[in-house]
Amino acid sequence: MQNASPDQSVAPTYRSGTAARLAGIPVATLRMWERRYRVVGPQVSERGHRRYAAEDVSRLALIKALVDLGHPIGMLARLPLDALRQMRVAPGPAAAPTTPAAVRPALRVAVVGESLAARAAAAAPRAATVQIVAACADRADAAALHGVVADLLAIELPALREDAVETVDALVATVGARRAVVAYRFGTEAAVHELRRRGHIVVHAPLDLDEIESLGVAAFGAAEPAAAPPPAAPSAPRFDEHALAQLAQVSGAVRCECPRHVVDLLMSLGAFERYSAECENRSPADAALHRHLGRVAGTARALFEEALVRVAQAEGIALPATAAPAGG
Repeated sequence: MQNASPDQSVAPTYRSGTAARLAGIPVATLRMWERRYRVVGPQVSERGHRRYAAEDVSRLALIKALVDLGHPIGMLARLPLDALRQMRVAPGPAAAPTTPAAVRPALRVAVVGESLAARAAAAAPRAATVQIVAACADRADAAALHGVVADLLAIELPALREDAVETVDALVATVGARRAVVAYRFGTEAAVHELRRRGHIVVHAPLDLDEIESLGVAAFGAAEPAAAPPPAAPSAPRFDEHALAQLAQVSGAVRCECPRHVVDLLMSLGAFERYSAECENRSPADAALHRHLGRVAGTARALFEEALVRVAQAEGIALPATAAPAGG
């Protein structure tokens, strides 16, 4: 994290992983809210990293609390910070349900694709939160979807090419859905990028009903289940990149090479922690894996920060100012 020099009064900013931890949401949720609902407008560093101000973090925390109370993310996304604070202090009728998940209507899904339609038909009796409103085996058979009203289109394609993008958009429009979940086995990067740019969800096949439900709930901004909170996140970085670079220069003049090696490890662990937080996710499983990798890297980074303090004390190396946003 970049620090202002002592003679400057620049407000601190946070990377996406730190901002998400402070707001109490997973990084994947932050990325999805920002990409689809524009809930915040972070700065972008010269290296292309998103940087979140304290006001952005406050806004994210408020929105998270209001979503947990049952307010739809689409309604909250464009409200000013003062309006969000008023809603949090004096919640209106929209927050009346105490168990929004219990009264949430079933997600209406139109299914396209022979194998996906067969799996959905077999699983439908067991799925209380997903309602298959229509199914057709072939994407060319759009007539089967006329008159159907769905929240989500789920389509499975053996091969995904650029010419499929317009077809997906047309099928989404036919059923009045807000977006599609597109599962494919082989495809071009250009087609995947264009579908995601248009707001659709693209994953690797096969796709089952449980994943359709998970992706659909996440896409429409519902709160994540409170029964399965993520494990505790590691502490925020104690030393920023600038401080580590200073230590690398100082430790190079010391006969013992341990300080330099520890600094090198910290730089690598910090870089991988940030990479895991910002890596693109293709599915909820992808997001969970990256969260796990980020927590492992962050835990190791925190341990090596303690090791660096001990090594610096033993070698008489003065430590630069720390960079933890909470004053650590």
